[in-house]
Amino acid sequence: MEDKSDIEILKEFAKSTGREIVAKELPYRRTGIRTTQKYKRMVYIPNNPAKTSIFVWFNDPYTRVGQQTIFSGAFIPISSRIKSKLVIRPSIFLDKLNFFSKTKANKLGNRKFDSKVTISGKMDTESKRLLSHSRLQYQILRALEIESYISISINELKIDFVPELSQTSSFSIINRHGWDIDKNIIEKVFSSIEKIKSIIE
Repeated sequence: MEDKSDIEILKEFAKSTGREIVAKELPYRRTGIRTTQKYKRMVYIPNNPAKTSIFVWFNDPYTRVGQQTIFSGAFIPISSRIKSKLVIRPSIFLDKLNFFSKTKANKLGNRKFDSKVTISGKMDTESKRLLSHSRLQYQILRALEIESYISISINELKIDFVPELSQTSSFSIINRHGWDIDKNIIEKVFSSIEKIKSIIE
């Protein structure tokens, strides 16, 4: 018996939880050099009928240089006034040694929060105002505890294939290294992003 594909597993997850799923697999044309069939894969599952948050899976082996080729995570739309592209991840020892890092400027004034995360990107006034809320900082730290590879992303990823996210700024909890298909992780991330949404609104 063949192993189920990731998309088949996600379809079963959506069915078992009463959620809808949209899954697209677009094959790339084979050439003499490209003998193995490659696909651009895009999947998304809204958390509920109101689509208050949406879990997205993306994989494109031939995406443009500088763009993320694979990721998965839960997204919510946020105010279009927030233009910054930011990544928030847990700080590591090397971050404290990198005296010349541009991320040194991305501090929010909460010593506890600032010591635990590294914020990459150019932070504008609106994004700083958003991230300065102590309740949001608490939920960000909780989200980063779900798995060691998780990070927070603001406006970093363009999600054109999800109508609710294609024309808006977005806040997400993502895995930039692969697809999360474990139902427990998906539900934890959904729960976390919904708590964040309740604070941002």
